[in-house]
Amino acid sequence: STIILLNCSLNIPLMLISILANSLVLAAVYKAPSLRSPSIVLLCGLAVSDLAVGLIVQPVFIAKELDSVKFLAGVTRILGVTFCGISLATMSAISLDRFLALKYHMIYNSLVTTVRVKLTLIFIWLVNFSIFSGVHVWYAPEQFYISFGLVGFYMVVSTIAYVGIYRIARRHQFEIHAQQQAMGVPSIKISANVTILTRTAVNTFVFYICTVFCYLPWSIYRLFYTNIVLKDASDAWIFTGTLVFANSAINPVLYCWRLRELRGAVLKLLRQISCHKSTIFCYLPWFIYRIFYREKFPVGFQEAWVFTVTLVFANSAINPFLYCWRIRDLRKAVIKISRRKISCK
Repeated sequence: STIILLNCSLNIPLMLISILANSLVLAAVYKAPSLRSPSIVLLCGLAVSDLAVGLIVQPVFIAKELDSVKFLAGVTRILGVTFCGISLATMSAISLDRFLALKYHMIYNSLVTTVRVKLTLIFIWLVNFSIFSGVHVWYAPEQFYISFGLVGFYMVVSTIAYVGIYRIARRHQFEIHAQQQAMGVPSIKISANVTILTRTAVNTFVFYICTVFCYLPWSIYRLFYTNIVLKDASDAWIFTGTLVFANSAINPVLYCWRLRELRGAVLKLLRQISCHKSTIFCYLPWFIYRIFYREKFPVGFQEAWVFTVTLVFANSAINPFLYCWRIRDLRKAVIKISRRKISCK
């Protein structure tokens, strides 16, 4: 139907963004030893779960929507709730980490270590795999209440942590203002301190708002759908699930936007990528499309085939620009010839 085709069309670019963006984040952290702090390790844990959503869950979801195979429906349900639950749990751990960094800033380095963070991530994966996959494999009647309860628990934990962050930031702002009035501290120093606190609060709040925006429609729908019979419920369920998947594509973009060190590492990695590796970006959509539809093209997806082939052709136009960007001598020669041609005219 049109709804299914539209939903698959939305999932394909989200899947590609999730795979590429989260892979870039993980590779950038791997190549930058200075980015091995506990908070960055938590972000890497979230990037791994988000990468699993784009690399495993969404392809199975798209195949299930197009082929309507009952087996794929069960696999999609198990993988979706498991990996999305892990992402949400890791996001809650990140919010607690930021709260501890502000609340106990004097002992934070001894309280939160890289080893403890790794153990926490392992615990999150084991617990979520055991609970989410277990109740859905056995298809227990209480599976909804267990899943919804865990999602609600993670959201409550994040809410409490972010409220605490806001209160601590406000209290520090009032304390700094009082010191300024009593001791005459220069306003430049005060402004810098307030800016750091405000930036921390805003960063965590942006992550929180994005998570709520992506998960709240699914939670509301499941709450009403379980207790009330809704018309056209399947269509609404499809789009709320896609919005949950979209969170895995949005998260790495938010990291690179709000965290300067991580953004610099990702940009540095992009500059180091060889020109021939850009071919992966142009050929990957065509390759994925051919895997799913190697025998025949479903009705309505001929347009998608045309665009993937066009992207392959676009690689021939992108390559010379990459050569000039990466090879300084070639760039200077091209600029010199261009100026000479312009001056002759």
